[in-house]
Amino acid sequence: MSIQPRLDHLDGPGARSARYEKQRARIVDAAVTLVNDKGVGGMTLQQVAQALDLTTTSVTYYYRYKEQLAAAVFEDTLHRLATMVRDAAKEASPRARVASYVQSYFDQFARVMRGEDRPLAILSEIRTLEERTRRPLIEQYQNIFRDVRSLFGNVDTPERKRLYSARAQLLNEALFWSAMWLRRYPLGDLPNIRRRMLDVLENGIAGPNASWPMEVIDPDADVPDDAKHEFLRVANRLINDIGYKGASVDRIVGELKITKGSFYHHLDAKDDLILECYQNDYRRLGRLQLLIRGLGGPVARKLASGIASVLNLQFDGVHPLLRTTALQAMPKVVRVAAIERFDRSALWLSGLLVDGMADRSIRLVDPMIAANIIISTINSAYDLRSWARQQTRDEAIDIYAGVLMRGLLDHDR
Repeated sequence: MSIQPRLDHLDGPGARSARYEKQRARIVDAAVTLVNDKGVGGMTLQQVAQALDLTTTSVTYYYRYKEQLAAAVFEDTLHRLATMVRDAAKEASPRARVASYVQSYFDQFARVMRGEDRPLAILSEIRTLEERTRRPLIEQYQNIFRDVRSLFGNVDTPERKRLYSARAQLLNEALFWSAMWLRRYPLGDLPNIRRRMLDVLENGIAGPNASWPMEVIDPDADVPDDAKHEFLRVANRLINDIGYKGASVDRIVGELKITKGSFYHHLDAKDDLILECYQNDYRRLGRLQLLIRGLGGPVARKLASGIASVLNLQFDGVHPLLRTTALQAMPKVVRVAAIERFDRSALWLSGLLVDGMADRSIRLVDPMIAANIIISTINSAYDLRSWARQQTRDEAIDIYAGVLMRGLLDHDR
């Protein structure tokens, strides 16, 4: 057997560095797919190695711990988002800046679809990392958020800061959630989808002369407050705060100050609880749908009242709806069932929007795109609780719902 001589000494340091960085990039490529599919808790260095046909030792040469690799995945995504926003900020007007940001996001998604780029990581999984790793990543995202907010202009008054923060949240979350539904469209149709999505974002969904006084309705008003309801309430909040993996049975029973035996008397396992959480949310939304259907006035008023009612749940935070960002870390059977329920909600919303177009209280928009923007907007409102506390609850609901109904580029109030 001949032994091949090592030729590293013939390479300059630049060549060795290039190979090193190329291998690191390949590892991040594999890791981001696993993080998006399984969550940080479900990803292992062994799985990353298997995806690349490497040994685990080869991966740990570059990333000794899983936490380091997860941080690299999120840093890569945050860097690319920051670049998109910086490029958009070069445009002359808020309209051009928003359009540039959306264009860059769609261009990146198209490259992923063509196999030319790695996908962006689902950033909600940052919250599952250790504090020392999580804090700098959160700070990076906060800087990006402030830059997105600046796309709309200077935040030179408290009122504008609150308004532009709501706009930035809606815009970011609409783009992040689009990864869940854009794959259903042909790659060649993405320019049309982008144009129609941008129309909803810029101009809102309400008709130009529509009146939509909002009424906040509690879908849980007549629901008995029993032990199972308490499990669901605490589980929803913990999953939203610390993710699926962090919301352990021990954590849930600890908050409720009960025994594990009491928990397992009502539910067989944690996955059963999470699936029941989504099913219960779907029932809550079903009750709300019936209640807003009974309201008088145009469809825009019914829709706005439904949006306001869900925002109230999310801003209150006591029993919020589960965030969509919890999906990727959940077992496949739970995730599939949850996505089916989101799809049904989108179909119901799209039907309501079509009814609103008929009575002219809703603009002519793509109903499925608008429905998904509504879902991402009301769902992500849970993360705006501290923002909502800067004003009265009614004011917070009016601002955030108003951005959705009137659009991101409605004149400053």
